[in-house]
Amino acid sequence: MELKAAVKSIQWTKVFLFYGITLLGTYGVRKLPNLLQLALAQVTDLHFAFNYNHGIFIAIIAWIFYKINNFKQEITLLGNHKLKALLFPVILLTAYTITGISNNNGVDPHSWAFLFCSLALIYNSLEEYAWRGYLVEATGPLPYVFRSLVSGILWAIWHLVVFKDFDQYGGFGLFLLFCIVFSFILTFAVQRTQSILVAAAIHAFIIQMNISALICLGLFLVLLFTWKRKPVTIEANRQN
Repeated sequence: MELKAAVKSIQWTKVFLFYGITLLGTYGVRKLPNLLQLALAQVTDLHFAFNYNHGIFIAIIAWIFYKINNFKQEITLLGNHKLKALLFPVILLTAYTITGISNNNGVDPHSWAFLFCSLALIYNSLEEYAWRGYLVEATGPLPYVFRSLVSGILWAIWHLVVFKDFDQYGGFGLFLLFCIVFSFILTFAVQRTQSILVAAAIHAFIIQMNISALICLGLFLVLLFTWKRKPVTIEANRQN
């Protein structure tokens, strides 16, 4: 499909409606009490820096928009090779649990790493369902490069209502570049595996830039490039 025809075939009204709702809704739900912290406070006094509010919200919005669009959902939790997809979170959790993550809670570094990575994986699954799930599929007729750019740019801008500042990334400009580059990797992963869980594990592997991250990156790349099934064109079964 030629680029011009591909652009015209996309239901842009629904795409930008989805994006507008995610921006406004994310801003709103982050003003609410942190649901994860409230739930964890019932069972532990440990503090985790996660806020699931916006992750849950955008996942629900993505699910709704999947229902109101007239294309078949191809990207699922476990994708086209379920057992192989499960290797991604196993590798992530194993690598970080072995090396451990230091903390100020007095928790064993290895136990803390397992808990922290597990919570990160759950949150990233919610986020990736929206950005590398619905958004990538909704722009499916576009070539891979353009889908990655659209996903990366919109994903980065969305973080303006999530983060207070971007100092840890060297400013928003560098963060935008990071999101675009990372989106190319994540979009390639879901195109090849059709798995949200795979994208979530890749999203989470940079929790710390250490030997664990390098191990995860190396094994993830081996799995992706030796994936048995050929990438499925996301525009398949689409009825625009």
